[in-house]
Amino acid sequence: MDCCGLICEKFMKLLSHKDVGMNELSLPSDFCLKYDNRLPTNFHLILRTGYRLPVYFNKGRPILNGVYCLYRDFGLKGGGGELLLFEYYGRQDMNVYIIGSNGSEIDYPPVIHHLQTCHPRRVTVGHGGWRFAIFLDSTAGLEDEIEIPTTLMERCGFDFPVSTKFVLSNGKVFKGTFSQETHKISCLRRMCEILGLPHLKCFHMLVFTYDGLSVINVSSFDEHLYEIVFPGSPISNGVRASGFAITIKPSHLLAYYSGVDISIDYEDLCNMWGRIDYINVYSMFSSWRLEVRKRSDWKRTSIHDGWLEFKNCLELDVGDLCIFQCSRESYNHFSVRVIKKPTDDH
Repeated sequence: MDCCGLICEKFMKLLSHKDVGMNELSLPSDFCLKYDNRLPTNFHLILRTGYRLPVYFNKGRPILNGVYCLYRDFGLKGGGGELLLFEYYGRQDMNVYIIGSNGSEIDYPPVIHHLQTCHPRRVTVGHGGWRFAIFLDSTAGLEDEIEIPTTLMERCGFDFPVSTKFVLSNGKVFKGTFSQETHKISCLRRMCEILGLPHLKCFHMLVFTYDGLSVINVSSFDEHLYEIVFPGSPISNGVRASGFAITIKPSHLLAYYSGVDISIDYEDLCNMWGRIDYINVYSMFSSWRLEVRKRSDWKRTSIHDGWLEFKNCLELDVGDLCIFQCSRESYNHFSVRVIKKPTDDH
């Protein structure tokens, strides 16, 4: 499944009985206006089992054709609150997750598309996380706590961390506390404070993605089930920051490259990442997910997957300086500032 490039655009589809009997699915008009030039006519919907569904995108209308097999193969009935969550990283294919009628991601059956010859992958919380959704307009008295679905607790062996870290769509981080007795997390009031909102009823739905350790990513959706991306960056006033800088070289602008090295001057920061890791980078309303990995000698870290989209979107030139900053509470979420190379007026 794609996981690098643009920070993924998300939208959801609430399935009705009528939907699951059809072979087409409508896409949000805002999504199509934004990505019509990127989406090919033919691509795949990819699920966590490795299931790859070939679909046809009608560029004249916001319609995907060829989805009936997905409903049939995963036994979707519609009408009971089943949801499809779509992620698009600005490339060719889309990731799809299935949220069951209980609000939690389903226990995926081991199936692949009939045109595939591979074996289905085993789906776990530790590989790709696990998602659950809450409709805010139907949740009475929602103030500060959210209840972890029983299905997720069972998958975690009821070993959920007491202290959790929440990450919003702009990289802002805040902490929540889990109660072993009630299976609830206190966190929503802090989210309101960060966003400057009196309450969260202005959102239609929240989707939480638990990474299997201690981090929960929060996605907010409007009444059209299209994700709301908050402006800003991970850095707040008064927060101690760390970071690194890269001066753009000719090799960084090539279509094919072997990685953009991060100077060993930032070794302490790079040591906070694993051998292969991912960082999210934010610039106001734009955001990207970049793969960072250690060289074979472990003495240098470089940026790999996702760099092409990043440098193209920011229209980087040789000599430009990119300054990446992160909060010391979160070493995987960075704001970026570009200082353009001075022009020669002579």
